[in-house]
Amino acid sequence: MNVAIVTVVMPALNAVGTIGEQLEALAAQQTNVPWELVVVDNGSTDGTVTVAESFRDRLPRLVVVSCSRPGANAARNLGARSGSGELLLYCDADDRVAPGWLDAMARALEQTDVVGGRIDNDAFGSTMERHPDGVPVAAGFLPRAITANLGVRRSAWSAVGGFAEDYEYGCTDTEFCWRLQLAGYQIGYAEDAVVAYRHRSSLRAAAVKSYRTARSRGRLFRDFGPHGMPRPRLVGVGWRWARLVVTAPLAPFSARRRWQWVTEAAGAAGRVVGSVRFRVRYL
Repeated sequence: MNVAIVTVVMPALNAVGTIGEQLEALAAQQTNVPWELVVVDNGSTDGTVTVAESFRDRLPRLVVVSCSRPGANAARNLGARSGSGELLLYCDADDRVAPGWLDAMARALEQTDVVGGRIDNDAFGSTMERHPDGVPVAAGFLPRAITANLGVRRSAWSAVGGFAEDYEYGCTDTEFCWRLQLAGYQIGYAEDAVVAYRHRSSLRAAAVKSYRTARSRGRLFRDFGPHGMPRPRLVGVGWRWARLVVTAPLAPFSARRRWQWVTEAAGAAGRVVGSVRFRVRYL
């Protein structure tokens, strides 16, 4: 058996309802590139592992491992260590890679060190949330790709010590991409490497995501402020809070306005908590 050139890493936590669809999409990839899939169970209490194991006949290079340390970054690192590929591709257990995804990511990594693919926001019927095209600049500092559709050369992953396992949800991919770029590695975009992304389907889940992401910005600023990450301008902070006050009476009358107001309010609260928690001013 040839040594794998590509290792696909998929963390999974209680994903019994979605992981089968992602595994179906991976099993259907048409490619001549030798590759393997590492599914990293991150402490599931449902049938996630059983579903993954059921694909062994369709994914002969399937590895299923258990990660005892909580957190997606720990799972991502264990997945990389458990594989042999020189190219590491990351996807999530609740999304769906498109046909040709693996080949497109592998081609892109021939030209650059780390790459983000295109996010299909519409496949699962989302209307409230969007991920932008490309690898957008985050927090006014540097570009980043999201780990739902990210590839990196193993040499670059190893050189920066992999993902930061003590980083929490909300900035794990941003921190990783920024650290790579500060180390001199280049980030690119693979438009033809598409992943259908499953956005939060409830307002509560979206608000929690907004809060946790905003809270994590305090830690990012603590760690990357010395490298040039800017602090939000006070005029912008004032405008954001004023808009929340002014638009609050309109929120109950429209699902879209309510979604926007609640997620923005959760984000504002998250920035306050993050500023206190990490002893910075990042509002």
